[in-house]
Amino acid sequence: MANIVLTRLSVLDTHNGRLMNDMEVSIRGKDILAVAARVERNPDDIVVDLGGRVLMPGLIDCHVHLHRTPTIASPTMLPSLVTANASVTLKGMLNRGFTTVRDAGGADAGHRMAVEQGLFEGPRVFVAGRAISQTGGHGDARSPSDLMPLCGCTHLVPGMGRIADGVDEVRKAVRDEFRLGADQIKLMAGGGVASQHDPIAHLQYSTEEIEAVVDEATRANTYVMAHVYTAAGVKRCIKAGVRTIEHGHLIDDAAAGMMAEAGAYLANCRIHRGSGSDNDAGGRALH
Repeated sequence: MANIVLTRLSVLDTHNGRLMNDMEVSIRGKDILAVAARVERNPDDIVVDLGGRVLMPGLIDCHVHLHRTPTIASPTMLPSLVTANASVTLKGMLNRGFTTVRDAGGADAGHRMAVEQGLFEGPRVFVAGRAISQTGGHGDARSPSDLMPLCGCTHLVPGMGRIADGVDEVRKAVRDEFRLGADQIKLMAGGGVASQHDPIAHLQYSTEEIEAVVDEATRANTYVMAHVYTAAGVKRCIKAGVRTIEHGHLIDDAAAGMMAEAGAYLANCRIHRGSGSDNDAGGRALH
């Protein structure tokens, strides 16, 4: 197998926070053999001149929704169209330098497998399936005027969330998402800013229900990511064993200290002095 030698490039050294100019990189298959000012070459090497471009590690986006589109919400779209849209989204992510993304509700194992099998161009995908939501919670997409009883087949309906109430129901919902191939579990543990009937300070699910979700995920050798904004909501999630807090814009010092002590992470949040603002433009990471 011939090596690929990249020349005339700058390498971003993320460990030391510096840009190394006029470098070369030798690659064989999926392995990087050498990074140096001048690498050893063989006569049959394929040399690619990058013309001064920057080479850097792949980016990781810890909170994405593959089913979101700029103009149409996924519940109003046919599943086939949702998936077609997701294929374009995935390709765009890869072209922008993201080599790993974590979907935070909506994408299923089929999206991950489509990338793995080469059917879609895209980054490595970790999926959460449908987010687990209480009735009237952030994942309950019904309008306040919907007076119909919840259908027992709701877990088959396309969308970002599924509804489960009570310890037994949330355990069953989590187990079903693992059956469907989820890598981790998304829990709606608080209100939101883009929903009709749950204010941002609404603390959703009882402690016992959150603990049941965490227990199921832990026994499946994975973890829970929780949608929550307020300090009070963050604290109860951390006490119950949630590993990642999604958003958390209204976190305080005490809640942040609890997270640090528990080894938990904050994702999809950009905190400014005196206020928080949602960074919803592609490059989210753990802060």
